[in-house]
Amino acid sequence: MEIPSDPKIDNFDILQTSYKTVKDHGIRCDILVPKARPQGKRPVILNFHGGGLVTGDSLLMFIWPAWLSDIALKHGAIILSANYRLMPEATSTEIYEDVDDFWAWIHTPELADLLKKHSTPTELDLGRIMAIGGSAGGTLSLYLAFAHPTEIRSVTAAYPVADFMTPAYTEPRGEPVWGQNVPESVYHDTMDSSKIGAPVSSVHSPERSAFMLACFQHGHLGALYARGAENTPREKLSLIARLEQSGGAIPCGGVVIIQGRQDSVIPMAETENFVKRARELTSPDDIVYVTLEGEHGCALDSRLDDQWLQDALWKAIEAWLK
Repeated sequence: MEIPSDPKIDNFDILQTSYKTVKDHGIRCDILVPKARPQGKRPVILNFHGGGLVTGDSLLMFIWPAWLSDIALKHGAIILSANYRLMPEATSTEIYEDVDDFWAWIHTPELADLLKKHSTPTELDLGRIMAIGGSAGGTLSLYLAFAHPTEIRSVTAAYPVADFMTPAYTEPRGEPVWGQNVPESVYHDTMDSSKIGAPVSSVHSPERSAFMLACFQHGHLGALYARGAENTPREKLSLIARLEQSGGAIPCGGVVIIQGRQDSVIPMAETENFVKRARELTSPDDIVYVTLEGEHGCALDSRLDDQWLQDALWKAIEAWLK
């Protein structure tokens, strides 16, 4: 993807590289380095984009939170924004493999050397990592943080999919998603035309967005998520199962969950059920749950100096920078 021109990222130098290759297909990571930054090792933000695991890109600006850039610029942090393979061409298991490989890659000499050769040599402080994601990207940020609770210091997930196998994602909905009534044929047409197994890790088009909405509206997302994952351990596919297995191990800075009260994509009741169970497995004080008026994506235009966001993130940021 060509680097977009957008106020959200104008104050960053952006490097692009592949963190892994699958069947000659490179999967990209965008590295955002603040143009004005102090010397020394820089804290790290790992970012995952949304899109229902079926569409999107790591530099797609209309789903890029303004407050993500604010945090990085204020603290001189480097953002590593990762793509990953998308369904239906890939399976959910392969997506998690990409996330695991991305985690391994950020610790390699390859990335360190790339940053050292930057016009202003930069070094990552891998002892100060925070994970952030929105929608399905929020799911991936939680997955990674729960997999590495002692190495990632805090995690923030905006309107994540907590469990792909509940009726909210396996049964048809009575109302359109995002106010757009998409016929079920869009889902079937896309499935019929997709080259299953051929890696796709960046796609944004009206047709693909309609496919995403059809997955939600007609209850196909759960089956798509389960396809090809029959032999995958439950704790790999379920956030709660991961917490149950680990005895509630989470980052020291806790978990921040942001949810829109009128969200038609990720029903509020789904998020509340996840928060309730996560608090039972950890501690109510460790799971910060913030609800806002608005639809899916309601926090995208919020800024770090918004009081509600400061209240939600202070502990996460403090632990990250400690």
